[in-house]
Amino acid sequence: MDDFKVENHNLDIDVLVEDTQACPRYSGVTVSGVKVGESPAWLKNRLAAVGIRSINNIVDITNYVLMEVGQPMHAFDADKITGKKVVVKCMPEGTPFITLDGVERKLNSRNLMICNAEEPMCIAGVFGGQKSGVTMETTNVFLESAYFNPTSIRKTSKAPTPTSPSSP
Repeated sequence: MDDFKVENHNLDIDVLVEDTQACPRYSGVTVSGVKVGESPAWLKNRLAAVGIRSINNIVDITNYVLMEVGQPMHAFDADKITGKKVVVKCMPEGTPFITLDGVERKLNSRNLMICNAEEPMCIAGVFGGQKSGVTMETTNVFLESAYFNPTSIRKTSKAPTPTSPSSP
């Protein structure tokens, strides 16, 4: 860790974990001046081998880390984090949330969410949100690495959504 140094505090983002049962550990770091682009062939090939579609170099490296070492990560466009604050909490029943695939989903009160100061940005450990995702225009990234309670994440990922009707 001696080689790691903070060059500036121009992009500080505060983190508040309100639900420590569902999220005992949450870490984040901001990286500025990134260039989003196509991933190198070796990375695209490795992701394709495990059934993951390449998105871009930033998103792909988080998926690669998950597949290689088992640590879930998520990259947010840091400039889209309203209030420069990340809050880990559950939202009220029925809160609308648009996921990366453009589908509006209604949250239940047990869905753990990664929020900014005003609204949800990501369904924790399950699905990113459309408004905070990394795009080709992104230049500043907030990189999340967290430990979420596996039971909480499993229940959220198995819950019915507008595109997957509940089982009989």
